[in-house]
Amino acid sequence: MTSVVWDGIASHHMRAESDAERVTEISDLLTRLVSDQPRHADLVQLHDRLAATSAIDVADDLVAQIRQRRLPKDRIGQIGRHLAEQGTRRDIVKIGIVLLGAAGDEHDRDLLLLLGTLEEFTLYAVIALRRTQPNGQRAVYELARRVRNWGRIHAVERLKGCDDPEIKGWLLREGFRNGILNEYLAYIAATTGDLYSALLEPDVDDALLDGAAAILAALAEEHGPAKDMIDYADALPAMSRFADLLATRAATLRRLNNLIVIATFLRKPGEKAPWPVGEIARLRGRYDGILADARWRDLVLDHLADPHRPDFNRGLWAAERLRLPVVPQVMAYLEIEPLDEFAWYHAIRLTTSEDVHRLCGLAERLLPLRNLANGPGDHYGFGPGCEPDRALESVVSGLNTKPGAGLPLIDVALRNRVVRIRRAAMSALTAWPPDAVPEEALAWVRAASTVEPNEEIRREMTAFLEHR
Repeated sequence: MTSVVWDGIASHHMRAESDAERVTEISDLLTRLVSDQPRHADLVQLHDRLAATSAIDVADDLVAQIRQRRLPKDRIGQIGRHLAEQGTRRDIVKIGIVLLGAAGDEHDRDLLLLLGTLEEFTLYAVIALRRTQPNGQRAVYELARRVRNWGRIHAVERLKGCDDPEIKGWLLREGFRNGILNEYLAYIAATTGDLYSALLEPDVDDALLDGAAAILAALAEEHGPAKDMIDYADALPAMSRFADLLATRAATLRRLNNLIVIATFLRKPGEKAPWPVGEIARLRGRYDGILADARWRDLVLDHLADPHRPDFNRGLWAAERLRLPVVPQVMAYLEIEPLDEFAWYHAIRLTTSEDVHRLCGLAERLLPLRNLANGPGDHYGFGPGCEPDRALESVVSGLNTKPGAGLPLIDVALRNRVVRIRRAAMSALTAWPPDAVPEEALAWVRAASTVEPNEEIRREMTAFLEHR
């Protein structure tokens, strides 16, 4: 796990472990360095200590120590700039930025923006910008537009509650989007950006409509990492207004996919939903009515008509949810992209009893089955070279509800190197009625159980054979 990911996860889902001894040691070195007779050896020692320190574990306590000791801000600021500019390890630079946040000034803006553009340092830079700049909000906004992943999340979280109209508009159209999960920022965008009021304006542009669609869809996701639709006070009126606008605007796949997510949420909003049942039912009916419009079906079918289009997969998720008969289109695409695990995943779930054997036959022909009998093992199935394994997994994992289909694929899956794939094969065989499992499949399981390295799967195989 990279340190930028660790900082993101730790700052959102864990409590930083205070390292009081290390904080005191660093504070003592800083105290000596700001004295009238600093020693170069102390600076070298500081570098060494910081290189072996987790910045996120000491940052807050270190700032508190600096303030408690009343160390001179100008000298601490100089040390911070030196560490930020000359540090040879990431945690040295991070602590340098922390010191700038505690003792820097407006002249550090360009340095903080430059370092913060590297998402490794964004979390520390946004805090420093808020503390040192006359208009910290605008400085953080500038940095937020330069980053995309955890950096975007860290920056936008520091824009919560802002009252700048430009920033609020950006939050609704673009600011909530990030490469991790939009759910982290959707609530902040909806509340700080005042989504419902924005949707009531007479000139809702396409960027705002698409932003609203994605924000509401992110809020509708269950078990997200942040506040969701249940927490959003304007949830019902915002969803209602969005439905009004969408009913008369152009149909796009992005809007359709978000519409499906919101409609799915309305079908089962959960026991904690604070709204009257009748209002939810009426709004659910409106969304179901919009989805029933033939223009959405036509949009998806038109999108999937060309198997050569580079964004072919964008329509598959919606096709499955709308239960559209697109298996022939997906099979044509798989002839061109036989290792596309996403396409296989949706294809097997879209098949009926009439076409499942045809799809499995295609998989038997297109996938390198001889090479996929490459186990058993304890491989995770990730990384380069695992594309065929994952494609096989996509098909086999969808066979639970397809009794008797794809037996050659299950045979290979039982001998695959990836634990998940062998488990998927057993899951399918176990879910089938006894008369759908031929004797040869029982023989495959018997043979596999004698060499299965995973104890849990071996128990599954034994239990399966005992009940057959």
